[in-house]
Amino acid sequence: MKDKEKKIRSAFDKTVFHKESFTQQHKHVVRQKIRRSQRPARFVPAIIGTIVAISLVFIGIFLVKGELLDSTKQAGIAGKDANNSGMFTLENISTGPFLANETYYIVMPIVWDGNSPATIDSIELIKENQQPLTTSDGISYSFYRADSMKNSGVYGRDQIGEIDDIHDVVIEDESSLILEVSLKNVVPDKTRTIKISYSVDGEDKEQLLVAGVIQGLGTLPEDQVSEQSAIGLNTSEQNVYTAFEKDLDTQHLAGLSPMSVAKLYIHASYSRNYEVVYALYTDREEYVHWSKEEDQAIPESDRGTLEQLTQQYRNFEEGRFLQTSKIEGYIEYYPKSENEPPSGFQLVKNEDGIWQVAFMPIQ
Repeated sequence: MKDKEKKIRSAFDKTVFHKESFTQQHKHVVRQKIRRSQRPARFVPAIIGTIVAISLVFIGIFLVKGELLDSTKQAGIAGKDANNSGMFTLENISTGPFLANETYYIVMPIVWDGNSPATIDSIELIKENQQPLTTSDGISYSFYRADSMKNSGVYGRDQIGEIDDIHDVVIEDESSLILEVSLKNVVPDKTRTIKISYSVDGEDKEQLLVAGVIQGLGTLPEDQVSEQSAIGLNTSEQNVYTAFEKDLDTQHLAGLSPMSVAKLYIHASYSRNYEVVYALYTDREEYVHWSKEEDQAIPESDRGTLEQLTQQYRNFEEGRFLQTSKIEGYIEYYPKSENEPPSGFQLVKNEDGIWQVAFMPIQ
């Protein structure tokens, strides 16, 4: 401490402050200032640290606030988009294969879940890399709007009812599309999708819809055309077959004529769909000849070839149904010619009044 004071006095001696005009009080004040200037500034780091800490706090608050504002903004945008947009969904139905060069009308229910209605501009089929179908793809098609009460399925032109141009159709919730289609040597293609161009609140949008019915479009192989066409199902029968195949519920058969029920059985036999074949047999206990498990054990070789079935059911659709009792009857037809003895296909009506196929129906 004394060394510091000596240095201070020495400094005074070399400056103008050594004049007589400066009193001892003046000198004391000056010395105090000098001492302060030479004292280690221990408080400086603390002040700087405090300033840095406060700055970090403010920066953190700013960043957090910014993130909150940004997240709120994003949530607002998402909410706005959700309110002004929506999506289409299609009911998946089972169809085909189809005969080549025939025109079919496939009804597909469609649902829109947006809060605002969607106005359809166009609907088209596309394939891999979103390329439009061309004539070389073998598919000629048009989309229409169907009567909302029309059930899904495949129809003929005389069964489809009224159809409307799909352009500018407004869909608010549920509706139905009609695909009018004619095929020529077509095989299923998993890259096929539906592209819907539409607008919502004046904003143009597009959506791609994957639909099994579109991917599965295909024609019957040529080697099966003659066999299938000999016992072909009309569109109403095809609809029933498609529905019955899904759950084997006999209520799908309600109202069908004995001839139609028999055709479903023959169609299932040709298709080797033995589960459907057995489900079409009568369920009247006194008429059941074997169980489903026993039926599944029947070897393929005992079920007849396609050629044998073709011969067996030749001219079947030209036959006539003869009812022999309240619950029994048979279809009489001539598989060879009218000069040969006829064959009979037996059917039995179940407890619900629905016609079913008798076990071992051919007599």
